Amino acid sequence: MTKAVLPLLLVALSGTTSLAQSTAARSESGKNIAQTVTGAPAVAPVAPESKSGQSLPPIVNIFTVAGNKTLGLPCLNCLLDLLLPSIGLPTPVGTVYQGSSYQIDTYLIDNSYTGACTFTSALLDSQRNIIVATSQTLQETANTEILLSAPIAVPSSSATGVGTVVTQAVCGGSTTQSQSQVAVACVTNPPFCVD
Repeated sequence: MTKAVLPLLLVALSGTTSLAQSTAARSESGKNIAQTVTGAPAVAPVAPESKSGQSLPPIVNIFTVAGNKTLGLPCLNCLLDLLLPSIGLPTPVGTVYQGSSYQIDTYLIDNSYTGACTFTSALLDSQRNIIVATSQTLQETANTEILLSAPIAVPSSSATGVGTVVTQAVCGGSTTQSQSQVAVACVTNPPFCVD
């Protein structure tokens, strides 16, 4: 009896493994379809550990957020400076209002680039049209952190809906970008709010 059950058990286990692999493959392809439909960027596969001869990207664009205009912020190592490195930022906002002023804050790490970088920060509407943009060119030095702030004023005529704040850095031949979502809403009192 045991001899008859053992082959069936092995067949059942191998079928379970194939089913699990098949399910994983289907869910993985579903993710790619969802990313394509929603416009989310595809996630690149994780690269194996760095081998000798491979280098870090010249500029790494870590994050971009929108916040209220706050004097003295953003700042590097201004909080708990004696204990550990820090970044001071205004609290990122989830909603920006027509006719109001904000700042777009961006944090980058310069691994190996020295020279001029052009940083363009923008607020985009749900169709990826530019609502407002600002640009600045700065001299950068390798092995440093870059913390930028760009003031913006949201026009009272801007479209409402889920938008994006984005910062693109062009440093020589290297172009990097970071972004985050933000809702664009109308102010509740006239003349800005239109039903």
